[in-house]
Amino acid sequence: MTRLQKPAQHMKMIFERWWGIAVPFFCGTMAPMTVAGPSYAIAFFTLITCTFLLASVFLRQDVAAIISESTRTLHNPTAVATAIFFAFALVGLFISDAPIRSISVWFRTIFYIAIAIIIWGYFSSRKFELQLAFYFLLLTTLFAGTIALISLYAWPGLIGFLTLQGTDIPPTTARLALKSHSVVMSCLVPIICWLAWIRGGTWRAFGLAYPAFVYIIGVGANKQAATITLFCGLAGMLFAFFLKKLSGKSAMIIFCSCGFMMIALISFVLSNLPSVPQELYTDFYFPKSVIDYHRQVIWAFTLNNIVENFWFGIGLNTSNFLPQANAIIPQFNQEYIPSHPHNFLLEIWLESGIFGLISVSAGIGTLLWSIYRRLRADTPGSVALTGYFAAFWSANLYNFSFWSSWWLILFTVCIAMLFATKPNT
Repeated sequence: MTRLQKPAQHMKMIFERWWGIAVPFFCGTMAPMTVAGPSYAIAFFTLITCTFLLASVFLRQDVAAIISESTRTLHNPTAVATAIFFAFALVGLFISDAPIRSISVWFRTIFYIAIAIIIWGYFSSRKFELQLAFYFLLLTTLFAGTIALISLYAWPGLIGFLTLQGTDIPPTTARLALKSHSVVMSCLVPIICWLAWIRGGTWRAFGLAYPAFVYIIGVGANKQAATITLFCGLAGMLFAFFLKKLSGKSAMIIFCSCGFMMIALISFVLSNLPSVPQELYTDFYFPKSVIDYHRQVIWAFTLNNIVENFWFGIGLNTSNFLPQANAIIPQFNQEYIPSHPHNFLLEIWLESGIFGLISVSAGIGTLLWSIYRRLRADTPGSVALTGYFAAFWSANLYNFSFWSSWWLILFTVCIAMLFATKPNT
C-alpha cells in the first residue's frame, strides 16, 4: 500500500463507521426532534443527503448496490401513479401565478421521494442499522414527549429554551410552539406502540400507556387535530387486524366500499359548506365542535375556485395567491386562505386539477394495497404501518400544507423505514 493509499483507506474506515451510525440516528430522531421545531426535520434530512453524497465517493460499491436495490420500487403501481401526478402538475406550472414557487415545489418533492427511496434501499439490506434507527426513534420519542409534557403542564420555559424564545415565555406561547409536534406524536403512536410491544417487559406497559400520554399532550397543546389523528391511527391499527384475516377478493371489496363511503362523506361535507362571500357568515351546517367555522369558510372559498380551475388547477403551492385569498374576514379576523386550504384533497385539486387529484388518489390506493399484502404476509410492523398511514392521511384532511417540506420528509422517511422491515427484522 502506497503512502497516498493509506490516508484514503483510513478515511474510508472512518466514514464506514459514520455511515453505519449517522443514517440510523438521523432517520430515527428526525420526527421526535420536531419538538424543538419542524426545521429539525429538514436539517436532519439534509445531513442524511450529505452522508449519501459522501458515500458515493468513499463507498461507491455500497451506494451502487443501494441504488440498484432502490430502482425496484420504480416498477410498481404507486410509482406509476406518482409519475402521472407530476406529469399533470407540469401543466399547472405554465399557468401558475408564481411559476418559480411551483417549479421549486415540483422539484423538491421529487427529490424528497428519491432520497426516501434510497433510504429504503439502505435499510432493506441492513437489519442492524434498521433496528438501530427504530431504537433511536423509540428513545427520542420518549425524551421529546417528556419535554412536551413538562412544557405544557409545569414549566413553559423548557420549550422556550429549546426553541430559542427564552425561558420566560407564557403557557400560550408554549402551546403554540408544540401544536405541530402534538400532531407528529399522534401520527407516531402506532409505530411507538409496536416498537415498545416487541421489546417486551416494561416497554410493553409504556406502549399501552403511550396513546393516553399523547392524548394528554394534545389536550395541553389545545390541538383538536392531534386528538383526531390519534384516534384515526388507533382505528387504522384495529382495521389492520381485521384486514389480515381477509382474502384478496374480500379485501378488495372492503377497500372499494371504504373508498365509496369516503367519497360520499367528503361530498356531503363539501355540499354543505357556507356560501362565499358573505358579510356575516351564519349558514353553517356543521357545528363549530365538529368543523371550525373559519375552516368551513376556507374550504368553501377553495371549492369556488376549484370550479373555475377544474381541469389543470392553478399551479402547485399557489392557493394563497388567488384573488381575495388574502382578504381578511372581519368575523374571524383571518384570511380566506391563510397559507393553504387546510385540506390536502382540496389543495391538490385546486393546484393540480382533477387529473392530479385522481392520480394522487390512485397512488394512495395502490400504496394501501401494498400495505395489505404485507399484512397478509404477516410482515413485522405491518399493523403499525397501517396505523401510521391512516393517521398521516387523516391529519392531511385538516392540517398543514401538503407541500410543507418537513411534513413530506417525515412521511416519506417513516414510510421508507417501515417498508424496509422484513420477516426476519
